[in-house]
Amino acid sequence: MNRDLVIALRHALESSPPTALAHLRLGTALLQEGASREAEGEFRAAIELDPGCAGAWVNLGGILFSRWDFAAALEANRRAAEADPTLSLAHFNQGLAHLMTGEPEKSLDGFGRAIELDPKNGAAYHHLAVALHALDRPLEAEVCAAYGRELGYRPGRVSFEALERAAAGKPTASDRVRPKAQPPAAEGVRHGSPQRQ
Repeated sequence: MNRDLVIALRHALESSPPTALAHLRLGTALLQEGASREAEGEFRAAIELDPGCAGAWVNLGGILFSRWDFAAALEANRRAAEADPTLSLAHFNQGLAHLMTGEPEKSLDGFGRAIELDPKNGAAYHHLAVALHALDRPLEAEVCAAYGRELGYRPGRVSFEALERAAAGKPTASDRVRPKAQPPAAEGVRHGSPQRQ
């Protein structure tokens, strides 16, 4: 199905003046087909036509992140958030990039903003928990991890192991620690906890 879409989008680009949106759509379709190198070219073409194309920036950041180029991924997601401050994924990705570069303190702002924009983002709560563990704040981390699970986030093996490594050797809260109405605001997280709906 995506292969047909890719063909149609390529034809549309060839038969009319290129637009950032057309390149973004083609890049997204290519990415869904697993053609990340081609998708990267389309996202870069979209950015060349419209440097404020948040979707192209965030997708480019995702590709760079998957290649472990965290500095470039961080910059691409910063540009995405600059272009569209309400794009939760751009803030979440910035938090991840900081976490992966060993800067858990810097990751707090990205995860906090992602949660503020998308209060049901269980992945953001989970990764916030990893950062809080790394900062030796285990009680807050346990509450955030529990809340992420309550929201339905189920970390993959790598993500779960990261949380376990971050918590290793540090005191942890009892398994009975569960958020009531909402998790408490983590000190140092600029943006407050979401309201439950």
